[in-house]
Amino acid sequence: MTDYNTDNILCNYPACLRKNIEELCLRSQIGLGSVSLRDISILSNRYSSEEDILSNYHFMIKIPYAGKQLKWEVIFDPENFYFAPDFDFNDDQFLNNPDYEMIANNVPGMVDWNLKDPKALSQVLNEFVSLYKKLQIEKLIQDNIYSRYSEEYQMLVTEEQGIASENVEVCVDVKSIYFLISLKIDCSSLPEYIQPPENDHTIWNNPGEDYAHLKICILKLDGTHSNTTLQLSPRLEQVLGNSKALFLPEYKRELSLIEYVSKVAQMIDGRIELVANHFKMKKIYIASLAAACSRYIVEYDTETFNKTVLLYGVGDYCCLVTVTIGSKFPQEKPSVQLTSIYCQEGRQCYENIDKYPYIPTNRPDDNIELLLEYLPEAVLRFKHHKH
Repeated sequence: MTDYNTDNILCNYPACLRKNIEELCLRSQIGLGSVSLRDISILSNRYSSEEDILSNYHFMIKIPYAGKQLKWEVIFDPENFYFAPDFDFNDDQFLNNPDYEMIANNVPGMVDWNLKDPKALSQVLNEFVSLYKKLQIEKLIQDNIYSRYSEEYQMLVTEEQGIASENVEVCVDVKSIYFLISLKIDCSSLPEYIQPPENDHTIWNNPGEDYAHLKICILKLDGTHSNTTLQLSPRLEQVLGNSKALFLPEYKRELSLIEYVSKVAQMIDGRIELVANHFKMKKIYIASLAAACSRYIVEYDTETFNKTVLLYGVGDYCCLVTVTIGSKFPQEKPSVQLTSIYCQEGRQCYENIDKYPYIPTNRPDDNIELLLEYLPEAVLRFKHHKH
């Protein structure tokens, strides 16, 4: 999704870097996350007082990793931007004094650097993230104080559990551990993402791949203090709600990583099934109503299947009938509103019909038939309404 002021922001970078910055922020994934334009800061040039765009060669990038943000500095040669950049990782334990062979073996993008390739910077950052992750896992496995979680991590990424190691990020601190786990979720039955309207124009947009990332922060190694959150793709957050709305189960010390991840995945699968069934039932009902009243359709929601508007007439009188489906359908009947097109007093009038027959266990066609049998009488009463 392109930000409306993307071009204005990119103009802050030297022209030769813009394609790489654009690719990094708008189309690339870094590990399990992504970098936005807001995650990059231009650092002032301490050696020059010139306010020149060509002096913008030193950047701070917030790299997403294991639910945290690593603040890495990227420093280009101002004399020649086509040289591979230097990196300052602001971490004494990561590549403090690397040798050429280690970089060549783990970060080949630095050796084969080509600024004309828009993916060059994204590739190098991903390679450094992979190396960072490799060293974090080594620390987790080799240090005895993390032994419990080391074993649980290794069990988690076994083939039987179905979670590949590339779908798990680990960050080890002195007294805490952070896991970010990409859950295996099937979103194929969910409705499409709807971008909220801007300036009265609704924009339908593909927000990218769906994901559900479970972040587990073990703040005390004995398991007595931890917290968990979910990071959801735009579509999942739109249909399921955010992490707080989902009420994640508590991560207790007696639970293993595998047990907790399985518990959360089952909860999300259950919510997805409920939403998918709700969407399916809405689609059947609205489509059936539109088919039954095809000659009278004024408006028919073919994206979310939330509403249909009919121009309904009895004798010489016509009014609009708006049928809207709520979040508790089919247990709760759709709302039906009559709206006058003209009135003796020259105003537009409304009336909600809530006493029409509806049986939650009926097939949609049967409930639609009950509604259509009830409408003529309701419309005639509405014709003679008084103020």
